[in-house]
Amino acid sequence: MSSKDPVIYCVRTDIGLRRKRNEDSYLVADRRHPLLGSLWAVADGMGGHPDGDLASRLVCRYLEELYFSSPSLKEVLLYRFRPRALLSRLEKCVEEVQKRLLEYEKKHPESEGFGTTLSVLVLREGHGFIAHVGDSRIYRLRHGDLTQLTTDDTLVQEMVEEGEMTEEEARTSRYRHILTQALGGGYEKVRCFSIDIRPGDLYLLSTDGLHDLVPQTSIRKILLENPLPRVCDMLVEAALARGGRDNVTVIVVRIEG
Repeated sequence: MSSKDPVIYCVRTDIGLRRKRNEDSYLVADRRHPLLGSLWAVADGMGGHPDGDLASRLVCRYLEELYFSSPSLKEVLLYRFRPRALLSRLEKCVEEVQKRLLEYEKKHPESEGFGTTLSVLVLREGHGFIAHVGDSRIYRLRHGDLTQLTTDDTLVQEMVEEGEMTEEEARTSRYRHILTQALGGGYEKVRCFSIDIRPGDLYLLSTDGLHDLVPQTSIRKILLENPLPRVCDMLVEAALARGGRDNVTVIVVRIEG
């Protein structure tokens, strides 16, 4: 981000009350690079797989290495005069992350079948870019309205879109955690898109340990009524108070100005 668009943020991850290890990972790269901006991400390793935590850590590490690798002279000019070209860079980085995961899997057969979700937010000088795979989420709070920007890659979401299930039924379905794609196993294509950024916007990145337990109305209330240094703690505590049956990770980013 530029000095005209400063950001502040908080982050917290918690193992929850029932899991033996934390399979969530997060990435905070608040570099405010003049060309590449800043990047935040959450990743949730596929539950039940012995290397779910490894998959999420590798994805965050690979993503940071690739996205912030030195751009070529042509890319420097492109990003300077056409910031939206960063969306293509982000998409290519996630595709390369997928390739690296498969290469790791080939070299380490004990990790066969591992996978992870990934939700990424990039901010640069009034421009926003999102990359998304799986059922972690990114929300935006603007003028008091909380909007889910990402779409879950899940079986029940597909059923909702096809009219076979209502949104209320999807929220309580026992099949709601069945992913239709994830990085690693079952990957098809990353969803990438740009968003408009305005001063006062607040962005929430979360793994399903939050939004599976805490209703969106409650998330909105916490975001509205708490100062940023406390809001991540309040979100996690809300998930724990509702049973904390999964790992939970949250990043909250606010656009100042």
